[in-house]
Amino acid sequence: MGILISAMPDIVKPKPREEEITIPGRNGVLTIDEGTYEGYTLSVTCGTRGVKKLGEIAAWLNGHGNLILSTEPDKVYWARVSNAISISDVIYLYNSFLVQFKVFPFKYSVGAVNSHADDVTLTTASTINNKGTVYSQPTITVYGTGDIALTINDTNYGLTSVDEFITIDSEMMEVYKGTTNANNKYSAMDFPRFEVGENRISWTGNVTKIEIDPKWRWL
Repeated sequence: MGILISAMPDIVKPKPREEEITIPGRNGVLTIDEGTYEGYTLSVTCGTRGVKKLGEIAAWLNGHGNLILSTEPDKVYWARVSNAISISDVIYLYNSFLVQFKVFPFKYSVGAVNSHADDVTLTTASTINNKGTVYSQPTITVYGTGDIALTINDTNYGLTSVDEFITIDSEMMEVYKGTTNANNKYSAMDFPRFEVGENRISWTGNVTKIEIDPKWRWL
């Protein structure tokens, strides 16, 4: 698009969602950590020479998608353009503007997003290693029939009346088979997650294989 980058954003660590409660008679505050994180904004200072493509550039800088920065070429952000683009003349035929991206609090592997390079297929109980810096919320597809109990790190996730396969999407908090909702076949208090480091996976029931998109991510 002929855009020149004059300033890249700082690397930002997302803010944890925490609630502070004051208890009468107790010093300080009680901090409750939800285990989730706030999104944040990355600002990129840009410019372009000439005026011919200004309208096209302004229209292009819209919507949402994957954002890769040259300062972190192996990571991808989920981002959307969040500001109104204001273009101003700084010097003759050079126009500067600020683009602000509202980003999801985690970064993902470029290779995994583009080619599913981190996907894992299991046919027996196994241990997989979360190579990110924060827990992940995987997509797990279980192939088999009947009632199945999936166990991850000693927590059980029940599946009933499985017919060929069923998918658990932890990030979306949904269970489905293809395009058909299957939440009524899932029984657990929470959705599976992989902690940083080793994660043990096993199951009971008639299972032929389990396919995992682990969605490793970084703060």
